[in-house]
Amino acid sequence: MQRFDQVLTWIENSLAALALGGATVIAIAGVIARYVFGNGIFWSEEAVIFLVILSTFIGAVITLRHNEHVNVDLLPTLLGERGKWIFAMLGAFLLVVYCAIIGAYAWVLIFEPAASNTITPSLKLPLWVVELSLPIGLTLMFLRSLEVLYRTARGQTAFPEAEENEFAEDTSDEALTVAPGEDTDQNPDTSERDERSDR
Repeated sequence: MQRFDQVLTWIENSLAALALGGATVIAIAGVIARYVFGNGIFWSEEAVIFLVILSTFIGAVITLRHNEHVNVDLLPTLLGERGKWIFAMLGAFLLVVYCAIIGAYAWVLIFEPAASNTITPSLKLPLWVVELSLPIGLTLMFLRSLEVLYRTARGQTAFPEAEENEFAEDTSDEALTVAPGEDTDQNPDTSERDERSDR
């Protein structure tokens, strides 16, 4: 499962970085071309929109990985550990079912005749290329929700990355150790009183 998580995380991060990075580069190039050379890139706006749409769907998967989607957990907090586990299992199962159904329809959508016959105005791409972000995003979310369901069923932490807080205070013994000769007292008057009392 750890290997599966690593591969999935790499795919999600790579797609999100490529989409957002590509949108940023194209947008900057379009502005420079318009205001410096006086001739804008006519397809830049459309490309940026499509790349942002892709990054949105990938971002939803990354948000799930960090357990940052909006949820109401009032009822589980009133229950014991067993009740919380049941609710977590139910939520993960419903997420898997939802992603499976909507994701399947999303893949069907891109094979519709209209998706091949319709061409985008500027890039002249078939519509299914643009719509591809939907099934890709839902497929990745389906795989991620399967992992959440598996971890929950095994009694493991469903969202390991959500447990990591990079802004948490370091309260280890090392962090609390004062270097020799370092004055920990902020008040000089107090330190003077302590010295006099020692004499």
